[in-house]
Amino acid sequence: MIKSKEWNWSANVGDYWKNVADEFLPLALKWKIENLNTVLDLGCGIGRNAIALAKLGFLVSAFDLSEDGLAQLQKEMQRENLSIDIKLGDMLTLPYESAFFDCVLAFHSIYHTDYSGLGKVLSEISRVTKKDGQIFITLNSKDSDAWAIYADRRIDAYTLLKTEGPEVDVPHTYLDYVDVGHLMKEFQIQKIQQIFDYWEGRKHAHFYVTAKKK
Repeated sequence: MIKSKEWNWSANVGDYWKNVADEFLPLALKWKIENLNTVLDLGCGIGRNAIALAKLGFLVSAFDLSEDGLAQLQKEMQRENLSIDIKLGDMLTLPYESAFFDCVLAFHSIYHTDYSGLGKVLSEISRVTKKDGQIFITLNSKDSDAWAIYADRRIDAYTLLKTEGPEVDVPHTYLDYVDVGHLMKEFQIQKIQQIFDYWEGRKHAHFYVTAKKK
């Protein structure tokens, strides 16, 4: 299993990472309507989604490997006069009780490991989620241009190391659709969407997965 490495949140990461994710907000509102309460934002970064969840009235836990990212979240939380349980650590071992959360969000975060590490993280998500609890995760697709562009940076059949911006030497695992089903055997998958985004002249492909804990 590859050693985890945090993002460099002191780099210029752009406004995209400062605003709640458009793809997640409708689901957050659905969770609210369903009276779900405790939410883990796993790999929260600087906390854009954690802040939005707290504003909606959820009891939010935010977890990340980056001290700098969590420091930025702490400042924003205080500025907004919100309460969020913030913890620093490696996603391969989560410091929460079993069956603790109603929901888990992992937006563009848990694929920052190798294939075996991703399986370990999903097992940890399963452990800390209540039975029938909701999860929403994103996973890299091999249809992304990066899988070909960084071919010389691959360290196995699924994983490569990036070379640019805040992600220098951060591992990224890329999957096919079949791989997603194999990895998520502890969950009942409700929906998988493959979404393509285009920026800076490149195609970015991700699987957006909503599921329930079995």
